[in-house]
Amino acid sequence: PAKLSDKERDQLAAVLTEIFGTPAAPKVFLKDADEDVKNRLADLKLDETTLKHGSKVYRQHCMHCHGVAGDGRGPTGPWVNPTPRDYRQGLFKFISTDVHVNNRKPRREDLRRTLERGIEGTSMPSFGLLEESEKEALVSYVIHLSLRGECERYTMEPILDGSGLEEGSVREHVVALLGEFLKAWADSNAKGIDPGAYPYKENDPDHLQASIRRGFALFTDPRGSASCINCHVDFGRQAPFRYDKWGTLVRPANLTAGVYRGGRRPIDLYWRIRGGIDPSQMPRADFDDKTANKEQWRDNADPYWDLVNFVQALPYPQMLPDDIRESIYGGRHEKATVQAHK
Repeated sequence: PAKLSDKERDQLAAVLTEIFGTPAAPKVFLKDADEDVKNRLADLKLDETTLKHGSKVYRQHCMHCHGVAGDGRGPTGPWVNPTPRDYRQGLFKFISTDVHVNNRKPRREDLRRTLERGIEGTSMPSFGLLEESEKEALVSYVIHLSLRGECERYTMEPILDGSGLEEGSVREHVVALLGEFLKAWADSNAKGIDPGAYPYKENDPDHLQASIRRGFALFTDPRGSASCINCHVDFGRQAPFRYDKWGTLVRPANLTAGVYRGGRRPIDLYWRIRGGIDPSQMPRADFDDKTANKEQWRDNADPYWDLVNFVQALPYPQMLPDDIRESIYGGRHEKATVQAHK
């Protein structure tokens, strides 16, 4: 915003305040909203009463890390690692939204799950003890911060890159963007990834071991539809650093450590594998075309669940078939076991 002229900055600030309100009195208001927009606002619970409640709870519990604007630059933000999330860019890591939705956003239940469980291995704690109304209001307010942030960003960009906006068209531009982003949030909220029924016999060691073997083959195939080993080098133990879409220096997870920031339930791992983690540059595994991937779907196997079963077993060497354990851990496992017994 500092790079805008005084006139442009004042005009943009006035429009954003008109549509999104202030931190103490937030809203998402369009005076000429059609029925589709009104329905999306209702589905996402972006009414003024809920947002005002959410803003109050946010300022009590979240603002010191995530900042007033949701930019991740609160007073305690610089002192935690990884840095607090910047909601303004509309990017979220741990989502269960159907992969065919355009401009995927998290579902309300995704934000709720992160809020209640926290994020393992980070400074994001669990807020599961908040009242139900507080949690629901917080989810709404995070959506509000994201909508406002994206509208601000994508209105500033054409001004700053030289293409500019016509005189007096800032409001129209923000309104058009808000309509697009509201549609993306509503479409995402309406449709999640459906894993179907678990395809293997539960509590059957033979079925599980066979699935782990297939998952290991998919994980380590550098040219396959998953090709996980290309990024999780040495199963994550030697993964190289890279930048995510927030500009943060990160590494693909060390999957032998058994720390899963997106959740450790089988369904959590399924969502990460099938949907990817776009902001961190983790692509989704794509086996959806069963005709093209008939080898992976052989014998009624499900490659997504095979990968889940392998990743779940990976930190626990005794769960792995002997030859796979030797391939991954070599003599390290035996040495660690002896030391533990001593």
